[in-house]
Amino acid sequence: MRFLHTSDWHLGRVYHGVSLLEDQAAVLRDFVRLAAARRPDAVLVAGDIYDRSVP
Repeated sequence: MRFLHTSDWHLGRVYHGVSLLEDQAAVLRDFVRLAAARRPDAVLVAGDIYDRSVP
């Protein structure tokens, strides 16, 4: 069985006053492409998906 694992995305994070949403969107697009190419049996997303409890 093949897994694709990722963690701690912290979507919506603002770092020193700079929004990371555009960069995060680009990385997530790459992740989806990787998953489509590798065709894992399961994708495991661990840790914090959003940076705050209210996205």
